[in-house]
Amino acid sequence: MPATVTIIFGGQEQQTFALEKPSTVVGRDPTCDIQIDNLGISRNHCQFLRRGSAYVVQDMNSSNGTFVNGKRIAEHYLNDQDEVVIGKYTLKFRNDEQAAQAQAAEKKEVPDTLNTYVMDGAKIQEQLARMRGQTAPAPGRPAGPMTARDFAKAMDGVAPPSAAAAAKVQLYQTLFAISFIVNILLVTLLIMKVAGVF
Repeated sequence: MPATVTIIFGGQEQQTFALEKPSTVVGRDPTCDIQIDNLGISRNHCQFLRRGSAYVVQDMNSSNGTFVNGKRIAEHYLNDQDEVVIGKYTLKFRNDEQAAQAQAAEKKEVPDTLNTYVMDGAKIQEQLARMRGQTAPAPGRPAGPMTARDFAKAMDGVAPPSAAAAAKVQLYQTLFAISFIVNILLVTLLIMKVAGVF
């Protein structure tokens, strides 16, 4: 199902449009895909572009500008529930597929407490960020909520780990288990010696 935009004026929803085309133009001109007949809207004000499973809103050199969640933009990757404001109109963006993917990602991020993993500091930070519903911070950039650009990258899919990488993880898990058992035995022997059992 394609994403949609709902026109809101004065707090009231007016009409909802499906973003079925690669480009959906919004403006005052009658030839626009979504026409808003208001002098505060430019003839060709902005357009919604579909890029794979993600959507972008792009200003078309409008007189009064295009705003997403209160910030003026030239081009912006949209997230589900973003609000695009042009003139006195709000265009509420909805992307059910993106919302469903975000929910599925949250369910997958439940930590597996039955297995032990060896992680370095960066991996731990990345896992914690995922568990909070955030993306891992890029170098020099603070962590933040998952963006539509991140969603688009995620939709491209990630290659499964190679057999060598999987074998390496299995080896680390086995070595950790052996080390744990040896430590338990040593502690038990130490306790028995201190208690005078032998």
